[in-house]
Amino acid sequence: MNNPQTTATKDGNAQDQATEQQRQKDDWQDHIAKLLEYSKQLKDDYQTQGKITHQLAKAEWRLSLRSLALITIFLGCFASGLVLLWAGVLGAVGYGVFDLFGSVWLSIATATLLQVACLAWLWKNTVYLSNKIGFSKTIKSLKQLFNL
Repeated sequence: MNNPQTTATKDGNAQDQATEQQRQKDDWQDHIAKLLEYSKQLKDDYQTQGKITHQLAKAEWRLSLRSLALITIFLGCFASGLVLLWAGVLGAVGYGVFDLFGSVWLSIATATLLQVACLAWLWKNTVYLSNKIGFSKTIKSLKQLFNL
């Protein structure tokens, strides 16, 4: 009953199965090793990207501070130009009034009146804009949220 050929076939199948199981076990270990290698590479890549991002943020911060300083200087120059322009307008109006009426006091009064009108307009707009600053609607919404 036990044929040597049948026994050899059974032994061959058993060896094939054992070899296949060993190959699967080795493949599984290889996959784990590759996953560990990929994880390490991913961690290294994230660290490198983090360092690059940090360097970029520092460079942008320096450039932003430089730009802010230059903007401040330019705004100062612009404001000085506006002051000189306004002084020129007041001087021209004063000279025009003096030329028309020949009165120094009327010229001074007209220039002063224009200056006061300009300051009143600036004050009114400053108050209006300062009332727009803030988070009144957000605060109101948060109060409603927390009152629930």
